[in-house]
Amino acid sequence: MNRFKYSIVTAALVLGWGCKSSYEIPEKKAVPVEFETTSDSTKNLSDQSWDQFFEDARLKELIRLALRNNYDLLKTLEKIRIANAQMKMGKLGMLPQVNGMFGASQTKFGKYTMDGVGNYDTNFSENITEDEKIPDPYKDFGIGAQFSWELDIWGKFSNRKKASISRWLATQQAANLVKTQLVAQVAKLYYQLVGLDEEIIILNKNISYQEIAFGLSKDLKESGKETQLAVDQFEALLLHSKSLLIEKERELKATELALKGLVGSYEVSLQRTTLSQVNFMPEILQIGVPAQLLQRRPDILQAENELEAAHADVGVARAAFFPSVRLFGSAGFNAFDFSKFFFTPGSAVYEMGAGLVAPIFNRGQIKASFEQAKASQQIAWLDYEQTVLNAYLEVIQVVNEYATLDEQLDLKTDEVLVLRRSISNANTMFSVGYANYLDVINSQNRALEAELNYVGLKKQQLASIVSLYKSLGGAATDLDVGE
Repeated sequence: MNRFKYSIVTAALVLGWGCKSSYEIPEKKAVPVEFETTSDSTKNLSDQSWDQFFEDARLKELIRLALRNNYDLLKTLEKIRIANAQMKMGKLGMLPQVNGMFGASQTKFGKYTMDGVGNYDTNFSENITEDEKIPDPYKDFGIGAQFSWELDIWGKFSNRKKASISRWLATQQAANLVKTQLVAQVAKLYYQLVGLDEEIIILNKNISYQEIAFGLSKDLKESGKETQLAVDQFEALLLHSKSLLIEKERELKATELALKGLVGSYEVSLQRTTLSQVNFMPEILQIGVPAQLLQRRPDILQAENELEAAHADVGVARAAFFPSVRLFGSAGFNAFDFSKFFFTPGSAVYEMGAGLVAPIFNRGQIKASFEQAKASQQIAWLDYEQTVLNAYLEVIQVVNEYATLDEQLDLKTDEVLVLRRSISNANTMFSVGYANYLDVINSQNRALEAELNYVGLKKQQLASIVSLYKSLGGAATDLDVGE
């Protein structure tokens, strides 16, 4: 038996010697040791899950609903179940195939056929007993088991198993990525609603100021102290503000509908806090080191798993160059007499054998598949390197964006206070004739613009916090998708 085994391996090596080809994953580039920040803290914000990262209770309730009802996430989980089945198939690919069989048939051979003449002539032989004579019509009963097992000499099945497991892990990370993006989208729309609420409040307040100025201009015109031009200018400013209010209300409704779509319910109550109550100040500069941050991002983990799967695919493609060795056999009972069918020594049958199949005329096709697998591996490696680089740059961008917005908000706050004071002064001076209508209009315009700009900057800052959550890997360990 050993001599037989060695002869098969030797023949396989002779047939496959010309297709030897090395393949290996290129070395990964080193990630920078630290981010370009001024903090030397090693606290890692990415260790926080979404319910720890976000503080608003109403926002967290909307996120919980979205994680239960969002259709994209639910479809992703179903895809993971498909990946689970594929992974199990890959694991079982190395085991022998064993099939049970049972059959019964009856055949009437023609008189002028080889089988008909042969059976008829056999029944006159002196070498068979009466119960061994072939019946006419011929009956055939069979029961037993058969197996087939291709030996994994070249690592084809083990690499196929590695590829299936790696792709299953990639689907896990894809689900984590979908979840992270969903949480970020819900938070982003929620903060947009909070900002739009504040903008509508600001517009309503300024409309009331403009109505006062419009009424005052009409009174002054009637007393001969102002012209119709001043009245028209105040009315035009009031109409513009009312139009802008309608635009913001339309944007608010569209954002509410978009958020309901993410949550997966059109009946959900979108209660939210006010912008002045949002005091969300994460320790954004204390973000730890890249080795801790980048390793947990779902997109990086997914790219790494895809790279490992592509590497295993190369091993599978390479194994196709070499001959495959297959063991096969069967055992059971077979008889044309049912009374002697079961457990009769004379009806016992078995078969055992081995076979070797080697590519000859399709080696060009196999080589093309091998080159394709190597190219796919190179693409997977480039995808991984690109994902790591983009992740690193993304974190730096978010940190820089938040820091500069914080500085802008401090200046914009002082600007709003000054311009609010200027409105009161302009109205007072206009009423006693020390300022003209253009001074009042300019003060109102500039104050409204500054307040809306402040809200816009605040929304940008909240959006940058959401981007921070996503860039640090989000909730990469929050989603339990099972096996």
